[in-house]
Amino acid sequence: MAEPNGPDSPQQSTAANVARDVFSSEKREDIWALLIAAGIFLVSVIAPEPVHAFFSSVLVLF
Repeated sequence: MAEPNGPDSPQQSTAANVARDVFSSEKREDIWALLIAAGIFLVSVIAPEPVHAFFSSVLVLF
């Protein structure tokens, strides 16, 4: 059976738990954004012409 927290280990508040989860999620999103950007960079270094054609023809709206 689990022991309740003693005086040496106070329980975290709900706000602290929510903040930790939110920042963890944002950190995960930032890591994925960096990985995607690095992947696009590597592909553009290896094959610049197809990447240029893709961004100039397919992504015309941007």
